Amino acid sequence: MPNDTSSLLPVHADTWSGDSPFEVVVWLPLVDCFGTKAMYLLPPIESAKFSDEFSKRGGSSSESIFDSIKTEVKWLEVKSGQVLVFDQSLPHGNRLNEETETRWSMNCRFKGVFTPYGDKKPGEFFEPITLRPASRRGMSYELPKIS
Repeated sequence: MPNDTSSLLPVHADTWSGDSPFEVVVWLPLVDCFGTKAMYLLPPIESAKFSDEFSKRGGSSSESIFDSIKTEVKWLEVKSGQVLVFDQSLPHGNRLNEETETRWSMNCRFKGVFTPYGDKKPGEFFEPITLRPASRRGMSYELPKIS
């Protein structure tokens, strides 16, 4: 909602709180998102540089982190019906919505079943939606019993 301070999402990378670097986020806005009605993202090259300098640039709060990257972040423009697929290890977030419209959006996370997990394990956070036949067979395989 415009000027709603209760829905702010400070700068973060999901991997900083235990998500796997082997997953992607699909962000689906249900309305046209632009300016402060959207989210921002630190692009990959700038993110790599920031990561190398994190201890010098990071500071002690989310706000000081944002201050150190605010000239480098990209405010996204994504129209209703479009999706954004992004690497959730990139710093991202939102600020106070100063536009006149409310942002409505959803996101989903996708990762391979056999890619490494972070702190969030299957059953705690993830639920497989598609398992390929080879994966199903491999998961049910048992070595022959030797008497």
